[in-house]
Amino acid sequence: MPILEGRFAWVNQYLPNPRIDRARAAGLKGAIIKYGLREVEQAYTEAGMLWATEVYALPSQPEIDAQRLANAVDAGACAAVINAEVEWESKGEDEMIRLIQAFRLRHPTVELYASVDTRGNRLQLPYQQVLKRVIAGWLPMVYPKAFRPTCPPGFVAAAFRDCLDGKGFGGIPVYPTIQTYDEIGARYVEEQTGEVHRRGLTGYQAYTIAHATDAEWAAIVADEPQEEEMPTLEERVAALEVAMVESVADRKSIRATLQMGLGWLGAGFALHRDDKKPHVNSEALRNLDDKLAGR
Repeated sequence: MPILEGRFAWVNQYLPNPRIDRARAAGLKGAIIKYGLREVEQAYTEAGMLWATEVYALPSQPEIDAQRLANAVDAGACAAVINAEVEWESKGEDEMIRLIQAFRLRHPTVELYASVDTRGNRLQLPYQQVLKRVIAGWLPMVYPKAFRPTCPPGFVAAAFRDCLDGKGFGGIPVYPTIQTYDEIGARYVEEQTGEVHRRGLTGYQAYTIAHATDAEWAAIVADEPQEEEMPTLEERVAALEVAMVESVADRKSIRATLQMGLGWLGAGFALHRDDKKPHVNSEALRNLDDKLAGR
């Protein structure tokens, strides 16, 4: 499973408050933090939460941005996010290839993610095609109010269609970045998380954790997934006994069979855990040059 699957929030330089209280209240896995906000990084580290680093990359300085991402990974970032926007749209592949190669020289296995605008045909542009060859996940910016400031009827669903439908993401996981800034309103935060779930997507991030109003953040908190309660060992035994009554006539035989089954039931409980190890595609990494070259 990609390490940024699930629910995260962003922290940017315009309001660099980590808001650990909000992250915990919502049950987030962690945050994506603008590069250079060391105090915010430290806050999430001390809270025992994941954090990824993000750079607003520029084609004029790919090696510099690569080193910034790599430095943050050295400091504890679990993943690196390349935020590439309008400056890249007139460029070819070379600048993005340079950025990725420079980062991979220092961190060959750390997951990379693309924070990009996927409206229109942008995913077909060279820089996004390069990203498509190496990333662990897409983080498309889905900002309904930014895209349609007058908030016409259906504007939330329209933003998701604009950014996600018919784009050819190449089978790579998609985790939208949803809008919780500019006072979009709790109702429309709920609509955004609803769209995520309706589409069967397995993660998103709120942009940003500090800009959201209390009501908007309450909508994120309310969206916290509820873990299914595990039945007790006694409940499992009782259920097994009921099922066996239909096929075993002798109750004494049932009890003997149940006693033998207690061992593997207990073992099943011991083994039940949530494996959070990040997925590393070693074959893709070994063939990085070929991927970047589109071979």
